[in-house]
Amino acid sequence: MKKTFVTTVSGVTEAGIIKSLAEITRKHGGEWQMSKVIKLGGQFTALFEMAIEVESLSQLESDFETHFPTLYFSYAPAPERASSTYQSVKLLFDCNDRPGLTRDIDNTLADLEVELESLESHRLAVIGLGTAVFSSTLKLAIPESITCEKVIESLEGLGSDVRVSQI
Repeated sequence: MKKTFVTTVSGVTEAGIIKSLAEITRKHGGEWQMSKVIKLGGQFTALFEMAIEVESLSQLESDFETHFPTLYFSYAPAPERASSTYQSVKLLFDCNDRPGLTRDIDNTLADLEVELESLESHRLAVIGLGTAVFSSTLKLAIPESITCEKVIESLEGLGSDVRVSQI
C-alpha cells in the first residue's frame, strides 16, 4: 500500500538535478503528487509530495544520498486533510516594509486557523520615498467557516498602508 510523504531536498543547484531526483523516485515505484522548487543565489530547495510503498522508502532514501552526497534530505509523512473543507485562495499583499511584518502576517493567519501554503515575498527599495516596500503573494487554505473577505479584512488590519487583493 502506498503512503504519502513530503520530501525536502536542498543544496547547491546543478543542471538536471530535478530530473535526476524524479528518475530515482520512479525507479523505486514512487510518484510525485505535487512539487515546488525554489532557486536563489546558486542554492535550491525542492519540496515534493510523493506516494510510495512504505517498504521502498528506505531504499529510495539510500539511493538519493548515494547519488547526491552533498545535498540535504528530510522525509515526513504527509498529513491527511479533507480538501473539501478548505478553499484555496491566492492573495497579493503590499505595504511599507517594517520589522516583524511576516511574523504579524503569520500570527493573523494562525488566529483565523488559515493555513499558509506558500509565501513568496520581495522587499524593494523605493528611492523617491526613502523607504522599502514589502510585496508578497500568499497561497492560503481557508476553512469553510471563514470567508476570503474576512481574511483580507484581518490582514489589512495590520496597518493603514496594507493593501490585500485576491488574484
